Parts: sequence; structure tokens; C-alpha cells
Amino acid sequence: MPEQAVDTEAAEVSHISRHLVSVSTAVRVHISAGLAERGHEPSVAVTHVVPNLPADGLGMSALAARAGMSLQRAGQLVQQLEEEGYVERVADENDGRARRVVYTRRGHKLLRDIDALLEETTERFVEVLGRARYDRLQRDLANLDRGLNGPDSGVRVVTG
Repeated sequence: MPEQAVDTEAAEVSHISRHLVSVSTAVRVHISAGLAERGHEPSVAVTHVVPNLPADGLGMSALAARAGMSLQRAGQLVQQLEEEGYVERVADENDGRARRVVYTRRGHKLLRDIDALLEETTERFVEVLGRARYDRLQRDLANLDRGLNGPDSGVRVVTG
């Protein structure tokens, strides 16, 4: 059987899921190592709750919905974060029966450290791709995310 020419550019695009997973893994490893160096415990609770918990906090039901998990599982992870000193549950000022998950001082330090590590990641991406290609990639991935997951995918966006 004769060899067929392979379009390497098309082959690379056809494996976009593999590349997205690989890049995501590299980012997670960098952030986990950076958090450990800064004295944090990069636990499952941190990776599942923190990206879905806005800086001003959120009710338990809304947090569970944003994280795509049951209220029971969200409660377990929030309890772990409470034990680690990152969050606390306080009465919701709008509904005395409800509890709101908010960051403690240590939790806000965690957010600042995550933001710094994400900035390092962005700088590395820009080094590899150049500013224009990075900006285009970020816009394209944001559009893809919104197209697949809706306008509020739940993941905390770093502003600044």
C-alpha cells in the first residue's frame, strides 16, 4: 500500500483535545508547586472550590451549582477548606436561614498567590507565542468556553 502524505498541521489540529489537556496539566503542576512553595495545601478542595468561589463569596447552593457538584460534595470540600483556614461559612445577610461561604484572610492570600502564579503562566505563554498570538488564543479559547459552557462557566476570572 502506498504511503499517504500526512498534513502535519491538520494532524496537530485534530489532536487539540490532547494539547488542551497537556497544557492544562502543565499549568496545574506549575500552580500546585507554586502554592506549596508559598505554604498552601494544593488540595482537591482548593482545585474544585476556589476557581468557582468569587472573591466576595457565594451561597452553598450557588457554589455547588457553579462547581457542577452535589450540595453534599460541595459541603465536604468547603469543610476541608474551613479546616485549612481558607474559608468560613457566615450567615447570609439577605436570608438568615442561608449560609454564605467567604474567604478568610488566609483565603485572600491564597487568591493573591494563585493570581501571581497565573500571571507567571501568562508571561510564559507570551514568551512562547508572542503577544499577538497569545491574545488571539485567549480570545478564541474564551469564545470556545462560552460556546460550550454558556456565558457564566463558573470559573473565577482574574481581573486587574
